[in-house]
Amino acid sequence: MNSNNVTQNSSSPLCFEDSTEAKVGKTLAYAVIMLASLLGNSAIVLVICKTQSLRNTTSYLIANMAVSDLLMPLCAMPRMVTAVHFGANRWLIGGNFGLAMCKLVPLFQDVSTAVSTQSLVLIAVDRFYNVFYPVKAAVMSLKAAKIAIPFVWLIAVILHSPYFYIYRIDTQEGEAYCLLNWSPPFDNMQAQKYYFVLLVIFLFILPFILIASLYTAVIIRLKRQQFPGQYQTENARKLREKRNKAILQLCVVIVMVFMLCWIPFVTYAFLKFFSWDTPNCGHSNIAFAAQFIAHSISAINPCVYFLFSSSYRQGLKQVFACVSRGRSSSRVLPAINEEQLEMRTRARTLSIRVL
Repeated sequence: MNSNNVTQNSSSPLCFEDSTEAKVGKTLAYAVIMLASLLGNSAIVLVICKTQSLRNTTSYLIANMAVSDLLMPLCAMPRMVTAVHFGANRWLIGGNFGLAMCKLVPLFQDVSTAVSTQSLVLIAVDRFYNVFYPVKAAVMSLKAAKIAIPFVWLIAVILHSPYFYIYRIDTQEGEAYCLLNWSPPFDNMQAQKYYFVLLVIFLFILPFILIASLYTAVIIRLKRQQFPGQYQTENARKLREKRNKAILQLCVVIVMVFMLCWIPFVTYAFLKFFSWDTPNCGHSNIAFAAQFIAHSISAINPCVYFLFSSSYRQGLKQVFACVSRGRSSSRVLPAINEEQLEMRTRARTLSIRVL
């Protein structure tokens, strides 16, 4: 959901330009989240690749979100810094390459959001499948994730494929701007409104109705879940409850952070399209704040992963330990974690049941 869809031409010509102090402050703010996003998401991908215990469906989908979040500091944030110093939608790259980048940069920026939304849905489906069908999930879910991830990216590109047509470089008073324009064949403003509503429905409303329904079912099932009497050891039961609670907590927090970061921008967009008749000076500041909060999710997500998951923290420590010993290329083989202990206990339980 490109910010240009809703902030294009949002500033009034009567507004004064930002002061030097304001420009420096905005630039520093974006520099901080850009650096945090690059380092944090790269660390998440590295930890998952190097940590054997994190080779599971949820971690693969989180790694997919981390890769998509890397598109934010590479595409969205440089555009915002450029807008702060040169004006909204200014484009500094000329020629055919500049035109290609004018189309691709907004595409990659918004593909990132679409991939994250679909990954959150798949994580919710995976949690539902693991709780309701744990035996089948252990065999099928990882394979399904490897197949689903490429389709997630394909669907995201298809949803934003109109960008290849609507984004164009327009020259005004000798300066180039990267603007979207649906005409011909559509009325530009009406088409923007309809396309925005379509994206909101498919990338926000429907996914989060599905996510809320799945997690509600999971929470109810976990509270009512019964374990097999004499065959289930107390230690195995506690391990299973602790692991399910930890994973569910992480997933719910990720979803809540996503919603909290994007609700201000979506709200601003609805107001601009369907409520505000004419822009004023305050709208540009509101737009910047809404976009900054939305973009900051790429820096917040890695913090959430490390804060709410001991497995990610342990994996990060082990990766740093290998780097400090000069063996960064070696594979990290962590100690047995709770999930592995539970699987071993489950295997012993099944063998006892058979005997």
